[in-house]
Amino acid sequence: MRLVPDIRLPSYAHVPGSGSQPDLAPLEHAKTLAPAVTRAQDWQGNKAYLYGHDLMQAGHFWEAHEVWEAVWLAAPANGPERLLLQALIQNANARLKSRMQRHNAADRLRTQVE
Repeated sequence: MRLVPDIRLPSYAHVPGSGSQPDLAPLEHAKTLAPAVTRAQDWQGNKAYLYGHDLMQAGHFWEAHEVWEAVWLAAPANGPERLLLQALIQNANARLKSRMQRHNAADRLRTQVE
């Protein structure tokens, strides 16, 4: 089940180095929905955060990283929200590196998240 069905998913999952260009339109729209300040108690209304979840579930790892970064930038420094988002971003990156057959890089990222 999609959490933010009103924002379309990209037409394909971008993989850096593959020669493809990312489908940026839905990502740019989602990033505009990131709140000025990311707060844990507001997560259910944070469409950018929730859309990042939709992206991850659909296998759009690079795209999830891009959207979550906008939410991360709005999180208080050293706050729990920032730490959670950092872990989510690193997980997305690890999954992307696995898809790219860069297993050592993926393993390093997974170790950082644990």
